Amino acid sequence: MRLFMCLLKNTNPKIEYYSRFSPSPLSIKQFLDFGRENACEKTSYMFLRKELPVRLANTMREVNLLPDKLLSQPSVRLVQKWYMQSFVELLDFENRKPEDPHTLNE
Repeated sequence: MRLFMCLLKNTNPKIEYYSRFSPSPLSIKQFLDFGRENACEKTSYMFLRKELPVRLANTMREVNLLPDKLLSQPSVRLVQKWYMQSFVELLDFENRKPEDPHTLNE
């Protein structure tokens, strides 16, 4: 739990920042069209580098709005921890350039 609280303190400003944005609407048709026409690792990376933190941050804020009794449940805490871990891992890619093959590979 201490690790979770430490991660929360360090990433909370980033969560607040990214949760101010709305996720980009993306239909299945758009998703499939992109795969057929523009399928490029760099383009995908550039989109996901911005989109995934926004979606995770918004979901994390929604979870935090649950009633306190529910938030105190071990299963909800576990899910919060997973979201936090994913968010922290995504932040590692926040400023990486898509030209680096190692970055795209990761």
